[in-house]
Amino acid sequence: MALESQNESDGYTTAFALFEGLWEAGITACFVNVGSDHPSIIEAIVKGKRERPHRWPRMITCPSEVTAISMADGYARVTGRPQAVLVHVDVGTQALGQGVHNASVGRAPVFIFAGLCPYTESGELPGSRTEYMHWLQEAPDQKAIVRQYCRYTGEVRTGLNVKKVIGRALQFANTDPKGPVYVASAREVLAEQLRPESLQQDQWVPVGPSALPQDAVRRIAAALVQAERPLIITGYSGRNWRNPELLVALADLIPGIRVHDTGGSDMCFPASHIAYEGFRLGTHECTQDADAILLLDCDVPWIPSRNPPPKDARIYHVDSDPLNQQIPVSFFPANGRWKVDSFTALGQFVDHIKNDGVLTAVLKDPRYAARATARAQAHEERLANIASQPRLGDDELLDAHNIGSLLRTTLPESTTFVIEGVTSAQILADQLQPTRPGSWINCGATGIGWSNGAALGVRMALTDLEEKNGGQKPSLVCQVVGDGSFMCAAPSSALWVASKFGIPVLTVVLNNGGWKAPRNSTQLVYPKGLNVSATDDEINVSFRPTPNYAALAEAAVGSEVGQGQRDGPENTGAWMKGLRMRTVAEFRDALRLANERVGEERKGMLVEAMM
Repeated sequence: MALESQNESDGYTTAFALFEGLWEAGITACFVNVGSDHPSIIEAIVKGKRERPHRWPRMITCPSEVTAISMADGYARVTGRPQAVLVHVDVGTQALGQGVHNASVGRAPVFIFAGLCPYTESGELPGSRTEYMHWLQEAPDQKAIVRQYCRYTGEVRTGLNVKKVIGRALQFANTDPKGPVYVASAREVLAEQLRPESLQQDQWVPVGPSALPQDAVRRIAAALVQAERPLIITGYSGRNWRNPELLVALADLIPGIRVHDTGGSDMCFPASHIAYEGFRLGTHECTQDADAILLLDCDVPWIPSRNPPPKDARIYHVDSDPLNQQIPVSFFPANGRWKVDSFTALGQFVDHIKNDGVLTAVLKDPRYAARATARAQAHEERLANIASQPRLGDDELLDAHNIGSLLRTTLPESTTFVIEGVTSAQILADQLQPTRPGSWINCGATGIGWSNGAALGVRMALTDLEEKNGGQKPSLVCQVVGDGSFMCAAPSSALWVASKFGIPVLTVVLNNGGWKAPRNSTQLVYPKGLNVSATDDEINVSFRPTPNYAALAEAAVGSEVGQGQRDGPENTGAWMKGLRMRTVAEFRDALRLANERVGEERKGMLVEAMM
C-alpha cells in the first residue's frame, strides 16, 4: 500500500521544494501555524533546518493566525517585500480574519500558503486521509474564503510546477497595487517525490513602474503652478521611503502649495514643512477652497457629505490604483486619472517645473513669495496651537495630547512608531509630528488589532536592515494601540511570540475603557438621538472594569504575574515588563525606563496608559 512509503521522508518532496522556492525568491521568514494538513510540510521544515540552516526561511511559530499575517504585513511595510504565512486548511484560512483585509486594503505584499484536505481516503497515495477531521475540513472552495481580498489565488496540483506557482503568485504580490496572495495544496501533492530544479529568478520579476505621459506632466504641473490655492492630497505615498523627499522638492518649487495627508498609513510628508496641513481622515477643511488638487496615492481624499472641494476645482489623480478597483462605491471626481508609480511621477513633475521656462517665469511673480510667507505663518500658528493642547504638569492625568507629546520628547528621534490609536490617531499625529521616512506606520485599513503583530514584523524588518547596513545601533519600535484594538487580535499570542523569538517592542496601550469609534459614528448619523444621553454600557462599547493589560503582558510571556511590581520598577530578571500609569510624571518615568530596557537591553515592555 502507498501508506507504507509515508515513513520515508528523506527525499526531495513538493513541500521541500516549496520552502526552497520561497528562499530562492527572497523570502527569509515564514510565520507558521501548522496543522494536520502539514505532515510533509513539517518533515520539510525539519530537513531544511538541519541540512541548510543558513539557506532556509526562519520559522516563527505563531499561536494565532492573525498574529502570523500581521507580522508578515508589518515586515512588508518596512521592506516592500513579502514574507510567507503558513496556515492549515479552511479553519486556519478563516482565522487569518481581518489580517487579510488589512494586507489587501493596506497594500502589503504577503504570501499565504494553506494545506487542503487529502483527496484520497484509503491510502492510495502518500498523504491520504488518516484522521477524523479530514472529512470535516474540506470546504467546497477553500480559496474563495480569501479570493476577493487577494491579488492572486492558486493551487499547486503537481509538485512539478510548485516553484512556478510560487513565482507567479509573487509577481502579483509585488506588482502595484501590492497585496496578499494565496496558494493551497493537498497533502498528496505535498508528499510527491521530485527531482530538484530552480527558476531563473530574474525572469520572474513583477511589473515595473510606469510613468506619466508627457502631456499629463505638463497639464498637471501647469495647473498646480497657476492655481491660486493648489493642494496635494496623499494617503500612502510614503510607503516608498524615497517619496517624501521628492514631494518636499515639489512643494518647494510651488510656494503656497499645501499638502494634506488623508490616509495616515505612512510618513508621506514631514510635519516640519510649512506646506503641511496635517493628517485627518478625509475631513480637513483645506479641500473646500482648493482650485487645483493633485491626488497622490490616495483612497479617500474627502468625505463628499462633509467637505467636498469646489465644483470648479481641477482635480488630477495619480495612483497605483486610481479607480479603487476593489471598492465598489468610490465616486470621487477627477479631470484625469493615471495608473502610474508615484515616485516616477513626482520626479517627472519636479524635472518639468525646473526646466520649463514659462513656469519658472511665472513662479518669479512676487505673489508666490507672499504666499510662502502666509504659509509659514499659518504653519507656525498651527504648531503653536498643537503645542498648547497637552497638559504636562506632573500630576496631570493622561490623555492623547500629553501621551503623544511625551512620546515625541522622551523617546529617541530614531524611534519608529506603529500606530493603531483609532480615535486618538489624528491627535497622536499632531503631537508626534513625524518627519523621517518610515518613522510613522499606520495600518491604512480597518481591521483592528493589526498592530499587535505588525509591530513585531516592523521590528524584525528593521533588525534585518540594520544588520545588513553594517550592524548599526538598533532603533526603538513603539506600538501605540487603543485598548479596543489591542483586545481584538490575540494580544497574548503576539506577546508570547515577541518573548519566544526575542523581538523587543515597547507597547503603549491607550486604556480609555472601551471602544469610542462606534459612539462617534452613531453621533454623525443621529446627532440628537438616544446615543447622546446613553452610557457606554447602554451602547455596548464599555470594557469596564478594564482588564489589567500590564499583568496580561507579563503572564502571556511566561513571567509570573506581578513580578515586576514586587521586584521594583526595573524588573531586570524578566523579559517582559508591564506597568500601569495614570499621570504625566509616571508615564514620563516609564518611557525613560523603556529607553534603557527596550532600546538598550533588547527586552519587551508594555505600558498601560490609564486615560
